[in-house]
Amino acid sequence: MAAGVPLARMHVGFRILHPLFDGMSISWTDDAGVEVGYFENLDADNSVYRLSPFYFMLSNQRTEFRARLDRDACVENFPLLVQLRDGGHTDYLALIVAFGSAPLHPESHDGLGTTWATKCPEGFTEDHVCAMRQVLAPLALALRVVIKDQITRNALNTFHGPLVGGRILSGTIKRGDGERLTAALWYSDLRNSTALADQLSVEGFLDLLNVYFDCAAGAVIEQGGQVLDIVGDAILAFFPSEEVGEEAACAAALRAAMGAQSRLAAMKADGCSRAAEIDFGIGVHFGDVVFGNAGTAERLKFGVIGRAVNEVARNQDMSKLLGQPIVVSDTVADRAGTGQDYRLQSLGMHDLRGMPTARRLWALRT
Repeated sequence: MAAGVPLARMHVGFRILHPLFDGMSISWTDDAGVEVGYFENLDADNSVYRLSPFYFMLSNQRTEFRARLDRDACVENFPLLVQLRDGGHTDYLALIVAFGSAPLHPESHDGLGTTWATKCPEGFTEDHVCAMRQVLAPLALALRVVIKDQITRNALNTFHGPLVGGRILSGTIKRGDGERLTAALWYSDLRNSTALADQLSVEGFLDLLNVYFDCAAGAVIEQGGQVLDIVGDAILAFFPSEEVGEEAACAAALRAAMGAQSRLAAMKADGCSRAAEIDFGIGVHFGDVVFGNAGTAERLKFGVIGRAVNEVARNQDMSKLLGQPIVVSDTVADRAGTGQDYRLQSLGMHDLRGMPTARRLWALRT
């Protein structure tokens, strides 16, 4: 604009790798400033993308598209252009750039699209269009760095969680790198999973697992916990105490345990057929762990290690033996106390496999 180009709107769109979204956009307007948007189901019929100039351009191997919004008949073919025209825009230019030499197509990830619009009655001059073409290469280079960073963060957070993903990006990537933490540990396991896997089709069992994960892991995330590992049908999570304190970490873990069971009960009440087949136990414990990398020099695993991890798994084992959906260790009971929305009932002293002395266990009641 300082160079004399009368921009009223500038837009960048590109595909991303994300479990929830297919695409991302960054828009600037002279009245609202910068806005970021995420889009689902880009490839669905009649999606915003399918009805956009970008899709038309990629389908026809075009990298440039120009329309006078106030007079060109082609505007009616694109809902976005009609919207811009009705909002007072007069001229529109779309430019697509590829990252690399591969040809672009409607499902391409290696490129981005930009659009430029004005409300100037005369529209863009050829000098304006030339300026926008010239700025495209450095703009695309800068945005490519942002896009690659976004994809990296999305992938790490999806498969490792934001806490581990952040540690990896900050440079904690060598074998033996790690730190000691105190945390409330949370472990759940699906009951009768072997029989269910034998009875159901592969697709049916995966569907059941996802319902279970939505109940259990979803409740952990809702309470601010970190899902560290999903091994088969077991979920290991933790609630670090450094920032919130030991009492708050334990209380959050207990609320997550109750929330997981409540989610399952709600799904069963709503008639979810998969939920009707699901039952799972949860163990909660508090202790010290080593949070870091272990493995071979070429293949590492980032997670929590220590006796407390074994003990929380044993608490979960006891939930089945004692017929309790949620079993809590004495270390958690000492710290969490009795919240307004839960209470703990002693189950007495019990020997846990691999533990040198008997432990007092507690049942969590709502």
